[in-house]
Amino acid sequence: MPKLRNIRKKPKLDMNPMVDMAFLLVSFFMMTTTFKAELPEEVRIPPSSSEVKLPEKALCTISLSADGRVFISLDNKFERKRVLDAVGAHYGLQFTDDQRRAFALLGGVGVAMADLPALLDARMRGEPFQQMGIPLGEGGELRQWLLTARMVNPRLRFAINADARAKYPEMNELIETLRDLNITRFSIVTDLKSSYAAAD
Repeated sequence: MPKLRNIRKKPKLDMNPMVDMAFLLVSFFMMTTTFKAELPEEVRIPPSSSEVKLPEKALCTISLSADGRVFISLDNKFERKRVLDAVGAHYGLQFTDDQRRAFALLGGVGVAMADLPALLDARMRGEPFQQMGIPLGEGGELRQWLLTARMVNPRLRFAINADARAKYPEMNELIETLRDLNITRFSIVTDLKSSYAAAD
């Protein structure tokens, strides 16, 4: 009587659940990640030994470049549109829907109000535009930007992102502007000393 041979079947690995899980993870991270907007000016932040995290939401960042130019950025694109409309109304400017969309996508703004429409038009065309900074000081427009941003979102937190090479008078004037608007709680963005030393 002939022997029956067991035919060995190779185990089959079903990859469908793993592929589904990979796509679910990718979808989750794409929907929950907040991308950092590109700043109009590169800022080299000073070193520090303390580490306190900035809030992830409701944050207004005021950047001060090495040559004293001031930029402002808001983390919420819907609030950016409302702030633009309110500041524009204060200075008698009206913006088109395309300009409002372009402003909502800007990482930060650093121009005088008179130059803002030209900046937004250049942005829509994909052309470069040199931002000379928001006027600072007693009659400066930065005061109006900050006041309007705070009216749009009363829970807004403020942070100063100043270049390590920025001059003291500009930094002092910036802090005085915040103090005049009764913004007494703000953060100063710094980098940990270990990562700062590694960058040199």
